[in-house]
Amino acid sequence: MISHSAPKIGLLGLMLELYDKSNPELRPAQDQFARQELVPRFETMGDVVFSGIQNTREGVAAAVDEFIASGVDVVVTVHFSYSPSLITLPELLRWQGPLVMFNTQRITGVTDQFSRTDLLQNHGMHGVQDLANTLNRAGRDYNVVTGHYADEAALRELQDWAAAARTAKVLRRARLGQIGYAFQDMGDFGVDETLFLAHVGPHVVKVSLDLLAEAQQQAPADAAEAIVAADRESFEVDPELTEAEHLQSARMEWALRKVLTDLDLDAISIHYEALSADPRFQALPFAAASKLLGDGYGFGGEGDVTSAAAVVAMQHLCETASFSEMFTMDFDGDAIYMAHYAEANPKMARQDRKPRLVRRPGWVGSGGVSTSIAFAFEPGPATLINLTIGEEGRPKLIALDGYVQPFHLPDFETPHCKFAPAAPVAEFLNDYAEAGGSHHLAMSFGDHLGRVTKLAHIMGINWTVV
Repeated sequence: MISHSAPKIGLLGLMLELYDKSNPELRPAQDQFARQELVPRFETMGDVVFSGIQNTREGVAAAVDEFIASGVDVVVTVHFSYSPSLITLPELLRWQGPLVMFNTQRITGVTDQFSRTDLLQNHGMHGVQDLANTLNRAGRDYNVVTGHYADEAALRELQDWAAAARTAKVLRRARLGQIGYAFQDMGDFGVDETLFLAHVGPHVVKVSLDLLAEAQQQAPADAAEAIVAADRESFEVDPELTEAEHLQSARMEWALRKVLTDLDLDAISIHYEALSADPRFQALPFAAASKLLGDGYGFGGEGDVTSAAAVVAMQHLCETASFSEMFTMDFDGDAIYMAHYAEANPKMARQDRKPRLVRRPGWVGSGGVSTSIAFAFEPGPATLINLTIGEEGRPKLIALDGYVQPFHLPDFETPHCKFAPAAPVAEFLNDYAEAGGSHHLAMSFGDHLGRVTKLAHIMGINWTVV
């Protein structure tokens, strides 16, 4: 099971030191407001590191030191009054991670009852402008969210930045296992693994078939039996599947899980041809791949490590994600039939019926009888991304949104759905192809385009929405 930990946010409060002399009551009042009103809202987004409002360069430096030591994912600045930029700029240049300036205040409006106290407590925005100008001059990337501190849209945007920052850090440290090799002549997910690591972050780990075969031999009988029992509880099991066949798939699942744990992998990409050609493997890990998606791992079919990374990103960015591909155009329904050979996240299955555990005759007629999970996806809004290699060999992210339609083919052996993109299907497919999208995608439920584009921005890669 992969842990999808909450973002860690460094909250940097800023004020003018002069007010400690002219209005000594101001900083304590603003600090109390920060702790009672602002920090609790950030705590709904993740873990917060806040050591009080700073108004000197030394104080800012100490706060940034604490952020670095605590391993925060993003730093968010808040001006509780005007603050001169040069007490902050050097330390924010030292901070290498994502930076967001929250341009906010205590009151929602200025009326004819506006007082001197109101003015003192609500004049941080020109400090934001001062700091933004100097960051811009220095070439330091930053992002700005403007809104009242209790405004849901502003808080949602801040949460998206925090989630994107956390996901970018996960990707920079991710380990993607590749079993076998990339499907022969499938050029659209060909990748220079060195450049991929440099620009996106994941490290591709070649998984030895010997290691997997050894783990399969070590699979304890009681562990395999426990997997079979859990399957019978969770799925509608094909009556033609024998106990021996079911146990063989369970041993393969146990072996694959052991390899992922031993190699500390965040995702796995499998080309079944490599396994089916090896007589040591009597079952292929179709059901195992789907269950691993349900446990939060990434997955890429046919040896595609770029799609494995995309699924890792969406698992952390949106909490639940699946792997899929576009198969057939539904011009009449203005939609696309989507599926893959066997792999999808069963946590995204329709809620009104159990997924089926079906008996599959291996991969393209080889590899032995194997279990596979079949279901239709739950209808609702969805966001898809394609992580590919674009112009001049640089990674590129293509994002799209739409709706999973109510649709079910009860006799089909693969997870599937019909996806209606936000644009008319012909227009969408033209735009997707012209953007250079490849044929594997990651999918999550909900509208997450804001998070996805923020992730691409933080990673510094090209992106487009179609």
